[in-house]
Amino acid sequence: MGATVKPGMSASTRVAIIVTTAVLYAIGKGLTAYIHTPWGVGQLLVGIFLPGFMAVVSDTLSVAIGAALGTFLGDALILTPLGATTPQLSLVAGVPANFVAFLLFGWFVKKYRTWLGFVAASVSFVTLGNLIAAIMVVVFSWAVKIFALPTAWSLGSTGLSAQIIFGLTVYWNMTSIPAMIVGIPPLLRAVKPLYGRSSILRYEPGWTSSAGSRQMLTGIGFGLLFLVVGVVFIALDTASTSAWPGIELYTAVAAAIIIVFAPLAGVVAGTKLQAKPSAA
Repeated sequence: MGATVKPGMSASTRVAIIVTTAVLYAIGKGLTAYIHTPWGVGQLLVGIFLPGFMAVVSDTLSVAIGAALGTFLGDALILTPLGATTPQLSLVAGVPANFVAFLLFGWFVKKYRTWLGFVAASVSFVTLGNLIAAIMVVVFSWAVKIFALPTAWSLGSTGLSAQIIFGLTVYWNMTSIPAMIVGIPPLLRAVKPLYGRSSILRYEPGWTSSAGSRQMLTGIGFGLLFLVVGVVFIALDTASTSAWPGIELYTAVAAAIIIVFAPLAGVVAGTKLQAKPSAA
């Protein structure tokens, strides 16, 4: 991958980015900690747009480390007392998933500094991170039974279930990706006057400030893709979806959010094509 650190970044700046990202993510996770997945492990992933925003504007590696640390802090301090995870599970599932997802996301949005690059990165790398986390959840559940790790948490009798992996990935995708596309542009507009004054805000995306036909078609396409994936999940995994009240409405709302807001991301962010060049 290309370099994502501009020359002259000090160690203190990198530490500040890590700490800021970790604190923001932990707070974001705490706000939705009481809304668990239908399988009883993990939560609604709305707060993911906070490290996502940091990955757009700050040093990629520092943000990835901060996201990994932030998800562990949120899990250990908030979700664990609620019975939705354990520190061990967070270390093997949430930490690597967030590190990989935001490392790749941050690199991609700096290399391809366009609105389309942002949407593509949100869908691709958030999905990858959710898939990694879902796989590790069921692997951990299996390992707890085999090796008797010091935790009372278990996924019950599901074992290495492809349905649970798919279900968790879909659930997290339907909350996290719309949150990224809706939540990040307003933050970019809010911090726009701070560019050049903050050592943390080092990159500005090159999104167009108008909603063209390409953006509109892309937003509709991703929305329809979400809808198709949701319909397939509902049709094929009735055992899991029966424990998920309102899944049909949930799927339709997630798809509608993508269709409506994705074409408007650049407009809301207020960025322009002549943004600062990236060092990626």
